[in-house]
Amino acid sequence: MSGDSHHASKPIRIGISSCLLGQEVRFDGGHKRDPFLIDTLGPQVEWVPVCPEVEMGLGTPRETLRLVRSADPAHPFRMVTTRTAIDHTDAMNRWAVNRLEELATDEPDLCGYVLKKDSPSCGMERVKTYSERGMPERNGRGLYATALMQRFPTLPVEEEGRLKDPRLRENFIERVFAYRRLKDLSARVVAWCAGQVSHRAQDGTLRALDDALPRAGPPRGEGARDAQTRAARGVRDRVHVHAPDRGDAAPSYQRPELT
Repeated sequence: MSGDSHHASKPIRIGISSCLLGQEVRFDGGHKRDPFLIDTLGPQVEWVPVCPEVEMGLGTPRETLRLVRSADPAHPFRMVTTRTAIDHTDAMNRWAVNRLEELATDEPDLCGYVLKKDSPSCGMERVKTYSERGMPERNGRGLYATALMQRFPTLPVEEEGRLKDPRLRENFIERVFAYRRLKDLSARVVAWCAGQVSHRAQDGTLRALDDALPRAGPPRGEGARDAQTRAARGVRDRVHVHAPDRGDAAPSYQRPELT
């Protein structure tokens, strides 16, 4: 099987908040299983589940968290526990940076992400934030969601609540498939360019060898030229590397019909 065919056969991988897959990682030990994501979209993709609050060490069950508005412009929201007011902002931010670097290294084929709405860690938009007096506003974004969208600014990202809108759902699926095609095209271009550079370097070396061989001195005559020709061809055979064929067809993907 060719490298391109193998890559084209790989499933599309999408990051997701673990609770949406039915994993019992919520603050109360429950989950938020989403039937559309599991039963309809799930067979077409491979999920990469992440639960920021559990993975950073808060455990299950745990005290609930909320975003509190801050006067610090560098950190406009602090993530604190609702009863004991323990501030987990710095710990979450440190964990998020490390976890996202792991995703960048371990999941280079990640093509999208689905987040849990309203979560102080994963909510993408309109997350409740509170003043010190407890007055709520819907103007926040979860800390992990913020770090995710900063680390992968072109990655298609949505939250499960918005995917209930057929128009937004269709748009997200289109963006995911377009992102995958773009990544595949970029990989093919890089591979082809590397092959061209390699061939040009080899050609330059071989031309230098060809130029040097006639000046090697005795023996002379037809026998010497035949020996030089055979030597040059032998060097070419040993160092030849096959470059990608520019005529190879680009991989294609069948977008699933989702209802």
